[in-house]
Amino acid sequence: MERRPRADEQADGGWSQRLAVILASVRTDVSFAFVDALLVSAAYSAALILRFVDEGTGVPARWWRDFLLILPVIVAVHLIANALFGTYGHVWEHASIAEATRIVLASMAAGVSLLLTMMLARGMFGITGPIPIGSLALGALLTVMLTGAVRFRTRLFSFNRATHAPGRRTRRVLVVGVGRTAANLARYLTSNGDPIDVVGFVSEQPTSRNRRLAGLPVLGALESIAQLIEDNHIDEVIVATSGGAHIVRRLVDICLTIDVRLRILPDFDTVMSDQSSVQDVRDLEPEDLLERPEVRTDLDQVAEGLGGRRVLVTGAGGSIGSELVRQIIALKPSALLVLDHDETHLHEALSMWSATGVPLEPILCDIRDRTRVLRVFDEHHPEIVFHAAAHKHVPILERCPEEAVKTNVLGTEYLLEGCRRANVSRFVLISTDKACDPVGVMGASKRVAEMLVQAAAVDDADCIYSAVRFGNVLASRGSVVPTFIEQIKRGGPVTVTDAQMTRYFMTIPEAVELVLQGSVLAKGGEVLVLDMGEPVKIVDLAHRLIRMAGMVPVRDIDVEFIGRRPGEKLHEILATVPLRPSSHPRISIADQGWPGAVTLMKTVNQLVRMAAEGDQEGLRSRLLAISSSDWSPEPTTSSSNGHELVIDLREQGAPKPH
Repeated sequence: MERRPRADEQADGGWSQRLAVILASVRTDVSFAFVDALLVSAAYSAALILRFVDEGTGVPARWWRDFLLILPVIVAVHLIANALFGTYGHVWEHASIAEATRIVLASMAAGVSLLLTMMLARGMFGITGPIPIGSLALGALLTVMLTGAVRFRTRLFSFNRATHAPGRRTRRVLVVGVGRTAANLARYLTSNGDPIDVVGFVSEQPTSRNRRLAGLPVLGALESIAQLIEDNHIDEVIVATSGGAHIVRRLVDICLTIDVRLRILPDFDTVMSDQSSVQDVRDLEPEDLLERPEVRTDLDQVAEGLGGRRVLVTGAGGSIGSELVRQIIALKPSALLVLDHDETHLHEALSMWSATGVPLEPILCDIRDRTRVLRVFDEHHPEIVFHAAAHKHVPILERCPEEAVKTNVLGTEYLLEGCRRANVSRFVLISTDKACDPVGVMGASKRVAEMLVQAAAVDDADCIYSAVRFGNVLASRGSVVPTFIEQIKRGGPVTVTDAQMTRYFMTIPEAVELVLQGSVLAKGGEVLVLDMGEPVKIVDLAHRLIRMAGMVPVRDIDVEFIGRRPGEKLHEILATVPLRPSSHPRISIADQGWPGAVTLMKTVNQLVRMAAEGDQEGLRSRLLAISSSDWSPEPTTSSSNGHELVIDLREQGAPKPH
């Protein structure tokens, strides 16, 4: 067995590494100081020679003698000024105007100090200086020039880097953007030693072709980039502007039929504050295509609502559930209960999050098992529940509607019953835009689940129940984006259901962030609707993903239209009723009516019977009938406990509450 190093050995190793770094830094600074001493000596010697050059006799011996006596003092003053103004300890290959300012200020401060000292000595003691005042001023100026040239030699002579290692083809690059970030990127690319030739810049807006940036021309505007790529034989285009998804989508659309690599410089705020980040250029990713406002979360409010609480997440191994776990962990709950019916998902969750310091309790449970669900609530006493477990694949649920009822409807009702038994304070259902005016089983079953949440809010005033409705999330299981990417990897074709089909998209972290924000905004019974930005045409998304993979649609990868599948809409919507604003700009409230507790639970009884009997056609029609009806809003008064109507259909023998 391999022996682990003792703590003292680890500490010794850490200190030795730190000491090595410190010594390396000191050696570098000592080297710079030695060079600076030589440069200062050369600068002031040259200044003295230039002072007497017009006299034709050279520098008188007296001046040389006095100058050599005072030179160590001049050098020392300059080195001290350099240290005080922080001209040591920099990576000068990436130096900018801030570092140049330090050099100027340090040399000027040293020159002024020497000049004032000489003038003071002459005025008080009548002592003639060891160096003419004019030579002193000129020496300080020459010191600035020499020390600056040495430190900025990489930047000043970056054109010499055009000769790259033999055998490596030089990539010709266009940079999209004309701001500081783009200029920093161009400088970095031309000085880092890679075989790259930055040809010039492209402006996001109409611009004059006569402008220059970082010594390179602004060749034109974004709309002319296709012609610029062809005329200049460009291999790679890098987006280095804060225009965001709008610029990326325009660029991808313009370059759909052009064989050029597209890349992006992310996180522009970080780049603006830290120039070294300009090296983090990456290929485009699907989320770069989304046009949406920035998510802003009141973390203090969310942390106050979830921090120190016992939180239960169902479907914790799924795309949304696992991201809920990740973000909730950061809020420091007292315990996090991760529930899933798949043991592999639970194992992965434990492996990923067990070292976070938050008590993590894996619960292997099928939410369709009432006895098991109620036992979980009785044993673990969760205070807040996020219900993300669901069947969600539209075509499969059209074939198996009874499974949608068992999981999405009855499973939700069992969880709500558990909340009432365990005195849970908040319950949040993760819903979908397909629940709005549904045309298929999946959306209809989720709308019935929303109704159950609304009924629970009326029946139980001690818990705040809410549902959060949003559209597709990128990279989730079953999402069209991973499907397209896999088809592209296989060489196509990419299959699109309809040329006109649109969908809303959001990244998983963004959606979960808004879900957490909505959970603390809810007052009880709301259907919260997230702002998903603008809908995206699926065929356009397919073309852009092909382009992002470095291929040209149709030429390299075919796109086939296979027709809409059962249960699919051409265009999804988030609400058919008026939306009310909440206190968060990207969360609205849908005044969604429901049929009342008694009617609802009678319908749930019917659905459960049909599911048990395998009456698929009856299930579809009954689900769509209740979920698509235009119900009036239910008054917020307590019902006559209509939930008890389904007790005869539930599994018997459930444990009694403690």
